[in-house]
Amino acid sequence: MEKVALITDSTVYLPDSYLKKHKIHVVSLNVIDGEKSYKELEIDNDFVFKRQDEKAGLTTSQPSPSEFVDAYNAAFKKGAEKVLVLTLSKGLSGTYQSAILGRNMVEEKEAIHVFDTNNAAYGNELLLEKLVDLLAEEKSLDNVIKRMNQVIENTYLYFTVENLYSLQKGGRLSKTQAFLGTVLRVKPIIGIDDGKLKLTHKERTHKKVYDFLLNKVKEDPNYSDDKRLNVRIITRNSEENATALKEMVEAEFKNPKVAVTDYLGPVFSIHVGKKGFGLAWFFE
Repeated sequence: MEKVALITDSTVYLPDSYLKKHKIHVVSLNVIDGEKSYKELEIDNDFVFKRQDEKAGLTTSQPSPSEFVDAYNAAFKKGAEKVLVLTLSKGLSGTYQSAILGRNMVEEKEAIHVFDTNNAAYGNELLLEKLVDLLAEEKSLDNVIKRMNQVIENTYLYFTVENLYSLQKGGRLSKTQAFLGTVLRVKPIIGIDDGKLKLTHKERTHKKVYDFLLNKVKEDPNYSDDKRLNVRIITRNSEENATALKEMVEAEFKNPKVAVTDYLGPVFSIHVGKKGFGLAWFFE
């Protein structure tokens, strides 16, 4: 197989040790605070929550195409023959489009493949880890891309948060959806549908949220005894809920591969807030 370089964006919050081990280059999104712009990689969640507590209207923006051009040129300069790029869903950000525009600006554009993930954050972490595994397993890059596209098509993500106002302020949900999910004191469940965040369901208790999420996994058309469930669970100050969800997944499915993360970076913290939990998964 050709020598392959991997590029992702800063909303894939895998540990630095993992990114360095697999030589994955990260292109940073931006956090906008009034007239100031910060690279996501240069700030932390303490900054985000402090500014939000001070009523700052933080927003986010995608990297420029030129930043992807720089990443592509650097990869080829280091000897890469092919470049694979995995970014935030184009339904949530212009990051994917910047990656495409950047690809069209370099001489080696035919050697660059940008995946349309239709996913985000811990869902894309799950996908990037799978991409690394496929590169180790397969002898053909065409097979890697084919299998990866199949995994992307069959990966799902759901989560719940304590309130929806952060998502509403960021333009991800309407005021009406935020009102229904927060003021009525229900547990809102948000899913990614066609690459966009949607309020898909509401429950009254965390236990019912667990049941809803578990049933979604069981309803997956790819669910069968001969396929292994790959799961990534996220917790934001909801460790008990994440632990309960993990135990239910391990009890219900045969030998699932389960990972738990407690980190979302500044870009997603702006939209999701301080507390919540969820999961992403695929069967293969």
